[in-house]
Amino acid sequence: MPPVVATPMPSAPPTPPVMVKADIATARSGEVPFSALKSPPFGGQMEVAVIQFGQSSSGLGGNDAEVLSRVAQIQKRNGGKVRIVAHAAKDASGTSAAAIERANYEVSRRRALAIVNYLTQRGVPRNAIVAEAASDGEPKYDTNTARGTAANRRAEVYLDL
Repeated sequence: MPPVVATPMPSAPPTPPVMVKADIATARSGEVPFSALKSPPFGGQMEVAVIQFGQSSSGLGGNDAEVLSRVAQIQKRNGGKVRIVAHAAKDASGTSAAAIERANYEVSRRRALAIVNYLTQRGVPRNAIVAEAASDGEPKYDTNTARGTAANRRAEVYLDL
């Protein structure tokens, strides 16, 4: 039997580094390039947007509208479910831990509903949207800094095609 000779695989061209334009603490929605988005570790959903909010705010800004309009277009063209997970981070104050917990939950619920309302106004069927209020229980960034706290005031939008 003749000897087996391994032929080298042609090397792929190096991929350029992903440049993230946004400073996470002051990020405006839409500033993170689509190529930088990743799928969460659960299920087959892909993160398609992150909407940042001000303290105790559930209002959507100009970039938010543009980003969410694109999400609506993708969903209407391809179907699938949109999943929204809204978060809070030291958004509320109160006289007890329970009051603060309820208030942070309410802030995250209002954030989720603001996105649901925007998407339904753009033609996404309500039964194609799942919204969750995570309160301040799932911080993604260090909450010991103002920058990390601000970055945790977010809503993540996933699409499961």
